[in-house]
Amino acid sequence: MSNRGRQNVASYFAKSMKLDWRIGAAYFESLLLDYDVHSNYGNWMYVAGVGNDPRDRKFNVKLQAERYDSSGKYQRLWLQDTLF
Repeated sequence: MSNRGRQNVASYFAKSMKLDWRIGAAYFESLLLDYDVHSNYGNWMYVAGVGNDPRDRKFNVKLQAERYDSSGKYQRLWLQDTLF
């Protein structure tokens, strides 16, 4: 999964669903082949807004999908029919 994809997931998980970012980070830890503890947890914290950086990093999921998956190929592969 690209870094952009990871950030989108983290944003949706932490900001839209309002779930604890640590759950998402732990899940990614269990699945990613290129897992790195510092990159993974650092990126999840960054997107979730934890720490000294007060900016809100809530991604517009629809805009991101239009920009990076305009054909919907990735969405059709990974999402249930009812979600897109």
